[in-house]
Formats: sequence, structure tokens, C-alpha cells
Amino acid sequence: MDPVIIVGGGPVGLTMSLLLSDLDVPNVVFERHEGTSIHPKAVGLNQRTVEIFRKIGLEEQVRSAAAPASTVGRTGWYTSLAGPTALHGREIAIRDAWGGGRYADEYAAASPSSYTVLPQIRLEPILKTAAESRPQASVHFGTEVVAIDQDAEGVTVELADGDKVRGSFLVGADGGRFDTESLGIPMSGPTNLVDMVSAHFTADLSDLVPNQNCLIYWFVNPDLGGSIGSGYLYHLGPWDEQGRSSEWVFACGFMADDPERFDEEAMRARILRSFGVDALDLDLHSVSHWYIQSVVADRFRSGRAFLVGDAAHRIPPWGALGLNTGAQDAENLAWKLAATLHDPALEPLLDSYETERRPIATTVAANSLRNFQSHGAVIDTAIGLEQGWSALADLWSGSKSGLERQASLDAAVEYMDLEFHAHGVENGFAYTGGALCPDPDALTLPSDPLVYSPTVRPGHHVPHVWLEGPSGRISTLDLPVGDRFALIVDAQAPAWRAALDGVDQALSSWIDVVAIGPGGEVTDPTGKWATLRGVGADGAILVRPDGIVAWTSHELPDNPAMDLDAGLHRVLAG
Repeated sequence: MDPVIIVGGGPVGLTMSLLLSDLDVPNVVFERHEGTSIHPKAVGLNQRTVEIFRKIGLEEQVRSAAAPASTVGRTGWYTSLAGPTALHGREIAIRDAWGGGRYADEYAAASPSSYTVLPQIRLEPILKTAAESRPQASVHFGTEVVAIDQDAEGVTVELADGDKVRGSFLVGADGGRFDTESLGIPMSGPTNLVDMVSAHFTADLSDLVPNQNCLIYWFVNPDLGGSIGSGYLYHLGPWDEQGRSSEWVFACGFMADDPERFDEEAMRARILRSFGVDALDLDLHSVSHWYIQSVVADRFRSGRAFLVGDAAHRIPPWGALGLNTGAQDAENLAWKLAATLHDPALEPLLDSYETERRPIATTVAANSLRNFQSHGAVIDTAIGLEQGWSALADLWSGSKSGLERQASLDAAVEYMDLEFHAHGVENGFAYTGGALCPDPDALTLPSDPLVYSPTVRPGHHVPHVWLEGPSGRISTLDLPVGDRFALIVDAQAPAWRAALDGVDQALSSWIDVVAIGPGGEVTDPTGKWATLRGVGADGAILVRPDGIVAWTSHELPDNPAMDLDAGLHRVLAG
């Protein structure tokens, strides 16, 4: 079997390599940079992404390296960290976020994995080491792919040194433009919206930051043009026993009087100005210029080549959905590539990748762009920031107008939950077509970006419930193993196990029957699964290797083998 060629060794490319390796698919990774990222990018890993790391055996390692939960459960808005007047260094608003505070129970009920904050510069080395340890993978950093050629049987890439490598399929995970341009796939959406600059530095801010429970501090300073010009600050670790961070990132939008490029001196000056201090002992590690854009590739596939992550979509970081969406692309594609390589008759299944993932990317891109725009359009407007410092003075004056302004601000901060508590977006994304059998009789749930509503409706993730197995506690999300489907039934419905004998053997060989209840493979000690399963006691739920419900039967039909066979054919045809 020729390997799957992965172009790009960032977090998404390395996750793809790990997923393929664990599905016993040979793969080779080519990354043009000599090492992992040196400038911080993504930091937030939502529950669906941490579930992927759980699947590949890295959840505990990721969590042990991550920020202490007590330091990332809130976000706050401030005029600055200090300054010459009583209005400087003031907290404007603060909000629980990302499963912290009052949202903790809600997030814990939704997944076996918690929302985790681990900066990309610390995540990538973990993924790289793990990928290199898999015998199925060959990982090459400092190796640039300069050309891609494909035919009906496979893909050939040319490296910068002139060598050529043959593969079965290609996965473009290069965050640059090489993949899309080489494959002739345009990207659509707004670009170059705002010129941004970010700085990675080390400093002791323990006496400056106003709340050690905040992950992100958003500055709203009238002298700096409001939210985007004032910038934002977040911690990167490493964290000491008290949860104090030594490294930080500050980012802000360009102002009219800013230099065309920020050198070290200009960056230091901007940091001091936003913080409201005259001096600060800081070690500046790197400065990065970037543009806010919200673009999605017009196609996610070209023949035997597929796009994932930033090669498929470039999403504003407001909402922390870029890396997460990319990792979830990889999970969706990996099992389909494995199935096709193990059984070429299943190649039509690959068409479902774009069908399923592109609508998610377009939705996420739009949501993230709205989140970015809301900082100025919602927060600054509620304060009345066009009036300058007088608006902030009025906000805290206790006057009638100040109380009215505070009420507007409270509503604006609650609206920002669309960025900081978007549990329905993070966990509740679903597929309406692709490798699944839509259920016309299933209850259609209201779509709420703030609320995750567990359901077994095909196209959704199987709901998380803690079950009890021979080796202890196990989540329903763990029931599909490797590249296999799980047919979840009640232990008192043995007819489904017998029905599998009447299914096309080429298809039934992909299925493990998992009976829940006394005498089954696992039990439901709390009874929660019985309330969430959404089908009768004699029904069945077919779950894909990526945890997506593919097909359901609400009750035992007259001919369960025929119904299951038809469902499998529909699912595996993509």
C-alpha cells in the first residue's frame, strides 16, 4: 500500500498522521519548516478536539501540559492594566467562559473531555513526537513539497531537492497557499480585513493583571481606537503552582500612526501604551504580522487530493475555532481514507468528506468573523466609546445615564457569549448529508449556538454517557473502536446481533455490536443512556468511527437484516 502523503506538519497535519497510523495506514509527512511553530497561534482546544486526542492516546499528556483550569475559565474587558487616572486600570466587565464557572457542569455533562487551553507552540511538539513514534508514519521536517501530480492510481509529489515520492492519496495541511494553488482550488470570502500584529514575550505580570482566572484580557481604550486598536492579552505558560504564567501574547490592530512594520522598539512601545505603564521588564521573543480573513476553499477535494485545516479554511481566531475545525476535518477524513485503502470498493465514501465538512467550515468562518466584529460593534457601541473617556466616566458615575449605559453594556457582554460560550457551535455541529441515512421521523432540534442538545439524530455526535464495562468506566464516545462502526443496541434486543449475519459480509465485517444493559458488553448504571438514546428498547443506533450517528432504527423492523444492510450500503456509498 502506497502511503498517504500529508503536506504540512502543523497540528492538523500531525493529527492526521496520528489518526491514519492508528488505523494502520502508512503515511508520510512533509513540513517545509525545520521545526515546530515558534510563534504562538491557536490556544483553545474545545471538547470535540480533545476527544480526538483521547482517541489517539494523547489526552492526558495534553492536559498535563495545559493551563490550569482555574486560570482559563473567564474573560474580561479592561481600560488598561494601569495608568495615570482613576479610569485607567479599571475592569469594565467580566464573564465566565469556555466551560468555566457556572458553565462547568454543563460542559462536564457533554463530553468525557474538558475544554483545554494549550498553546500551539506547546501542542505541536507533543503531536510531532507521537507521530514520529508510530511505525506507520515517516515524518520529515525541513522538507518542502514544490509540485503535485496525480493520476487515477495515485499522487506523486516533487520535493525541493528533486526527489519524488509516490502516494495513494494526498492530504493538504499546509497553512500557506501552496496546496490550494497547486490543486487549482480558489478560496472565497473576505480577506485582508484588518492588519494585525502580535507579540510573544516573557514578563512577570503577576502584579499587573487584575484577575488570575482570566485567559484573555480585552483592552478598551478610547485613546487607542477602542477594542481592536487597544488589543488583547492572553497567557501562554509555563504556569507555576499558583497558576501564574511567565509567557504572554499581546495582539492589536494597526492604527493610522503606526509604522508599516513593527520592529522590537515599536512593539514594546505599543505594549506599554496598551498596558498603561511607563516601563516593563520584558523579553520579546517574536513579532508576527497577519491579516484577519474569513475564507473557505471552493472545493475540499481535487481527485485524490484533499484539503484540511488552514489549507481548506482560514478562520479569524475569535472563538478559537480554526485549529479545532481543522482537527475535526482530519478525524472526518482519516477513517474514510482508511476504509477506502482497505477496501477500494468503498472509494465513493470519500465524496462525503467535502459534503460534510465544507458547510461546517463556512458556518464557522461566518461565526468567527461576526465574533471579531462584535468587539467594536457591540461592546464599544454599548459603552458609547465614540464619546471618549467621558463615556467610561459616566458608566461608573452611578447617574441615571450611567446606569442606562451599564444596562446596555451588560446586554452586550451577554451577547458576547456567542464567542465565549458557544457550546452549541463547538459540540453541536452536525451533518445534513454525506455518509449517513437522514431520519425524517427524528425530532428536529432548535439550532442554538449557545446550547448543546445531545441527540441520536443521524449526522450528530452520539451523546456522551458514562457506562460501565469490564475494565471500568467507559464513555459512549469510546464504543466505536479504530475504523469500526458500533451498532449500539439494548442487551434485551438480541435480534440485532442475529440480524448482522444476514447483512452483506463485506459490510458487516466493519461492525461491532455493543449491547448495553445486564448481560451486554457494557451497562448503564445511571440510566442516563436509556433517557438519551432516542430509540425504543428494541431499536438500534449505528455509530461511525468518528462518533457520528450514521443510521437509526427506532424499533425492531420486520426484517432487521434487510434494513441494516440497506442502511450500511447508503452510509458507505457516501
